Amino acid sequence: MNTMTTSILIIDDNVKWCKSLAQNFEPRGYQVSFTTSGAEALTYLADHPVQVILLDIMLGKENGLALLEEILLQHHQIPVIMITGFGSIDTAVQSLKLGAFDYMTKPLDIEELLRKIDLAASPNRHALLTDQSTRPNKHRTAQLITQNERMLELCQKAKKFAETDFPVFITGENGTGKEVIADFIHAHSSRASQGMLKINCAAFPETLLDNELFGHEKGAYTGADTSFKGVFERADRSSLFLDEIGDMPLTIQAKILRTLQSHEIRRLGGHKTITVDVRFIAASNKNIRKLLRENTFREDLFYRLDVATIHMPPLRERKEDIPLLARYFLAVYADMHATPPCELQEDVLKMFLQHTWPGNIRELKNTIHYAATLSTTGFISCHDLPPRFKQIEHHRGASNIREDMERNLILSTLKKTRYNKKKTAELLNMSRTTLYKKLERYGLSQTT
Repeated sequence: MNTMTTSILIIDDNVKWCKSLAQNFEPRGYQVSFTTSGAEALTYLADHPVQVILLDIMLGKENGLALLEEILLQHHQIPVIMITGFGSIDTAVQSLKLGAFDYMTKPLDIEELLRKIDLAASPNRHALLTDQSTRPNKHRTAQLITQNERMLELCQKAKKFAETDFPVFITGENGTGKEVIADFIHAHSSRASQGMLKINCAAFPETLLDNELFGHEKGAYTGADTSFKGVFERADRSSLFLDEIGDMPLTIQAKILRTLQSHEIRRLGGHKTITVDVRFIAASNKNIRKLLRENTFREDLFYRLDVATIHMPPLRERKEDIPLLARYFLAVYADMHATPPCELQEDVLKMFLQHTWPGNIRELKNTIHYAATLSTTGFISCHDLPPRFKQIEHHRGASNIREDMERNLILSTLKKTRYNKKKTAELLNMSRTTLYKKLERYGLSQTT
């Protein structure tokens, strides 16, 4: 069970409405903040971690769609749910074309909105793990959607770590699947029967993070009417995933180090120590060695963690996985909406392979979700993709035209030889090795 608190930013010029939403969300465990203008929102996002944004299309005199574009330009990894009071499908579709995750119309159905927020914030939006029915047979034992050698080796390394109780430290850019690997390690460990608990260290100010981790006794501070178990206690005999540990304050780092060494914690306001048996898994998207040089991360904690380390490669370094992941996300989308899965057109796949994917797997998942929502033909075409892909299409240039011609020539020759690759290579005056490389490059390797 994922107990990670979801942080929501509401952007609306109606303060009363913002407070009303917060009153609905906060008792259910959501962390809510709100701003009343675009400038205020961008300033807030620059300094605070946010998992989901609710943005009103009518933001006073400001254009909510223009603000959406600016947010996605600066913070493309944060899903944005648009709110409109007019029920205009044209406006809603326009927001989706710009890159919004979803939209809702006023008056809001709170339960439906919460469902969409949970979906937007879910780590499984960019999950690599899948079940036996959707995983390619070739790689079932890896339990990863991958044909990348580095990733397959990483999977085996993670399995070996799972057999121990060592702390595991996972690094990598945003969206590379750090939490998914943490789930994978826990699922293959002796603690798998107990659900792993998770907390995002960047989502809380210092005092709240201290409370979430270690709990408090009744009367520890004003408003502490009952005692509260922190995640260390609740994760006893299980695993605890601390995401973005590089954002953790030094004072909390010291307490984490003591817990790792002594297997004991003390609640806020408490006097007795409590023994905990917790498997510790941490992750960060930051350069920890740089933080060490800046004295913002404890050296002793780093060396305590630097026993079993895993670095998740960015998607741009495992491009052979892009077609597999894209088709998997199409299947997931189809399953969610009870529709037949869309198919990717070849020019879309080529564009995907050219893209650098700064948001990694999370960005790919969001792109597929966006395109599948807009597609009306059963195929994902270039016209269904977010606007940023238009720049890739515009800059394809003469070299890409040549590649298109070469691909068409190879395909027509294959058809003439009834897909006899030896004869095809001879007719094209190239070695079979060169032909196989070009078939792979142009997405024709599965042509029979």
